[in-house]
This record gives sequence, structure tokens and C-alpha cells, in this order.
Amino acid sequence: MPAIDLARLKLQAARLADHFGQPDEFLRALEGLLDFYTNRTLHAAQAAQRLSLPAYRTPRPVLRQIEAELAPLAEARPAEALALTYALWEAGYLESRLLAAHLLGSIPPASAMSAFSRLPDWLRVSTDEEVRQALLTEALRRVRNENPAVFLTLLEDWLKSPLSGMQVWGMQALIPVLETEFENLPAVFRILRPAVEAAGPATQVELQECLVALSRLSPTETAYFLGEILAENPPPMMVRTLRRILPGLPADLQSKLREMLRQTPAT
Repeated sequence: MPAIDLARLKLQAARLADHFGQPDEFLRALEGLLDFYTNRTLHAAQAAQRLSLPAYRTPRPVLRQIEAELAPLAEARPAEALALTYALWEAGYLESRLLAAHLLGSIPPASAMSAFSRLPDWLRVSTDEEVRQALLTEALRRVRNENPAVFLTLLEDWLKSPLSGMQVWGMQALIPVLETEFENLPAVFRILRPAVEAAGPATQVELQECLVALSRLSPTETAYFLGEILAENPPPMMVRTLRRILPGLPADLQSKLREMLRQTPAT
């Protein structure tokens, strides 16, 4: 792999961006650029152990420069950006799918809505953790920041799904919001409730993370939210799950929840 010369990399990324409206040409040029920066010192066995997708093993600064070139084009030319997003995803290697997630998150939310419906299918086939995280964070970046109501509506469909995998994705996508000074907690409690009521072993890690984040924002409202559910003949599996995650919760919430669970019949 050649040393990264920033001036040369900027020029290479700019030339790549010239093909923004031509997905096939863009992909050919992208593969040439990624191959140019391939880390050939990483043995194939090491790469296979770490990755579940074909990969060029391109250094992260190269991808960041490409992302920087594409972001203003996604803003100005959203229809072409969507077409390129789909082409990058279909290309099927690690770097192309990471770029697809980032590009989707750079498109104005009103223009990206049709692509958001594809996220469950993309998540379902994503065996690489880095790609999954990019889809749940980078791909949703602008709608999460610019239109929280639409973002929460999107997650609501995931969180009320009978499929535990979709509930997990919904909670994982929700956590970045809860790590900010988010104020519309009633809306969060409303969309999260079905996933709490359906809580079980498959979702307990993400549920614990959500409750920890919610407790940091408002321990009183979080305790009240759980108390409401526990007072309404809660599902036995949910009660068992709350008992399991109890030790991982903040002390204040842990104390209140322990008392509520004590008053809930054992199952």
C-alpha cells in the first residue's frame, strides 16, 4: 500500500466524484481507487477471520475522503445519490456497503424516505457488524437529527414487530438519540413499550442499554414508565428479563425497579 499523500488523495476522490451520476462508472473507478490503497500486508487468513464480506482492506482515511466528496453532491443531487446508494449496496463488498450507508445518511431526509424501507432487508443480510452499525447510525444520521418525529415513526415499526431481530435494530438505532439531550421522552416511551412488553433473552442486552440511557435523561420518568407496565399484568418473560438485567441498571433505577418487582408476583 502506498503512503497516503493527502493532496493526491483529495484529487483522486474528486475525480471519483465526477462519476457521481453514473453508478457503473463510479463503481469501476471506486474499485481502482480502493485497490490502489489496499493494505497488502494483512494476510488473507487475518482478513477472513475479521471480515464476513469481501474487502479491499482500505485505510479508513481513504473512505473518509471519499465520503467528504460525496456529501455535498448528495445534498444537491438526491435522486442521483439514491441511485448510487443502491448500486454501492449491490456491489456487495465491505467498503461499498459502508459508503452506501454513509451516502444514504447524507441525502436530505425527504428524498431518502423510499430507501429507509429497505433497511430491514439490508440489515437482515448484513453479517458484518461494522456494516450493521453503519446502517443503524450513519444511514439514519440526517433524519435522526433533522426530523426526529419521522425517525421515531420509522423505529416504531421496528419496535412493535413480533420479530426480536427488528426490535433489537430499533433499540440499537434509538440509543444514539438517548445519548443526547433528547426532550421528547413521552414519544420514546410510547414506541419502546411494545419491545419492553415482549422482552426476552434475545433483546435483553439492548433493552438494558436503552433503560440505562433513559435513566440518565430522567430516572423518575423511566421508573414511572416501567411501573406502569408492571402494574398491568405483565408477561412473565418480561418480568424475568427485567430481573436479569436489574444488576446492570443505575443504582437509583435499580432500587425503584427492585421494589416494583418485589410487588410483582413471581413467575
